[in-house]
Amino acid sequence: MINELFVSQYNIAECSIDGEEWIDISEIAVLCAVNNHYCTKDLDAVLIHYNNGHIVPVEFVLYRKKDVARLI
Repeated sequence: MINELFVSQYNIAECSIDGEEWIDISEIAVLCAVNNHYCTKDLDAVLIHYNNGHIVPVEFVLYRKKDVARLI
């Protein structure tokens, strides 16, 4: 099950270490990481930022919502 969480092809997001190369990742995994990192801060503002397509840093990894047009 944990493997499916990170490789599911539904609701794809992207993650990067350097901001240059981005790899596909399950959006569920991204939201778990974001929630865990920002739970003591203003999580709603962070999620709005993410949902608008902006980069959200979580520790040493950057996450962003994948552009739907790029899925085709």
